[in-house]
Amino acid sequence: MLTQMKKALAASAFTLALAASAFAQEKPKVAFVPQLIGIPYFNAMEAGGKKAGEDLGVEFIYTGPVDTNPVDQLQIVQNLIDQGVGAVSVSVLDASAIAPVVEAAKAKGVKLFTSDSDAPDSGRAVYVAQATDEGLGFAIVDEMVKRVGEDAKIGIVSGEATASNLNAWIGFMQKRVAEKYPKVTLLEPQFAGGTAQRAAQISTDLIAANPDLKGIIAVASTTCPGVAQAIETAGKIGSVVGAGYCSPNTARSYLKSGAFGFTVLWDPAQLGYLTVWAGKQLIDGKAFEASNTIKGFASPATYDATTGILLLGPPAIFTAENVDQFDF
Repeated sequence: MLTQMKKALAASAFTLALAASAFAQEKPKVAFVPQLIGIPYFNAMEAGGKKAGEDLGVEFIYTGPVDTNPVDQLQIVQNLIDQGVGAVSVSVLDASAIAPVVEAAKAKGVKLFTSDSDAPDSGRAVYVAQATDEGLGFAIVDEMVKRVGEDAKIGIVSGEATASNLNAWIGFMQKRVAEKYPKVTLLEPQFAGGTAQRAAQISTDLIAANPDLKGIIAVASTTCPGVAQAIETAGKIGSVVGAGYCSPNTARSYLKSGAFGFTVLWDPAQLGYLTVWAGKQLIDGKAFEASNTIKGFASPATYDATTGILLLGPPAIFTAENVDQFDF
């Protein structure tokens, strides 16, 4: 009897050891849900996230909507929460709708946070920001005014009307013009959704309706090709300066043709990496420091505890002269 009990206990201990081993080997899971899949910008974020997953021992999950549909995006986020993914990050399409999902995540012990586009009043755990909204808004206006002058008329073609990051950048563009360039006329933003075709039509209409138009700013990466193509088609290279928040690979041919004078952005691969790093910090229960040294980053990522923003760094300016130094 004693021998049988010993055998039973040994078997039980062995089973528990196996279970503990399997549990220990299971990698923490960090997911990122972009605004839409299949575009170069978010592809680069995905690549950075994968690299971080390899470096940090994290299982990286990348999934998102096929178009810029806030309802579809939130359903994908909810599915990840239901699966018990440790940390879920999202580039928010509709900031007004995400708060209940944040609460659902908290109830399941899932760390839900934002990256690339924020919902500051949602209760999210942290916002992994590419650059400050102010820095991005100010930079694109300053660079445009250098090229078109301080009394020019400038159009704005954005993406989804509900995208909080795009609207924040536009707000700071307007603020910069009001405070520093009072003679500049910044037209009311036009919204193209997620399609370059619609952006091209809006830009064509802007050029036709405003013979004195000197510049057009594409606020979403998806609108950059449409804006540039409209300038090229209208024969306005040299008289209308295009610009936008788009990757070097997206804008390269337009920068070289002269349809775009410059673009403003950051390295989305590093943003993807920082997103996964932040997710692991949240899963591990580690606090963010005011200055965080990240492997492979030229400068530390800074954290503002008041706003809950983890900042990648200042924006970068890409031109025909430097664009070939970058590949994303």
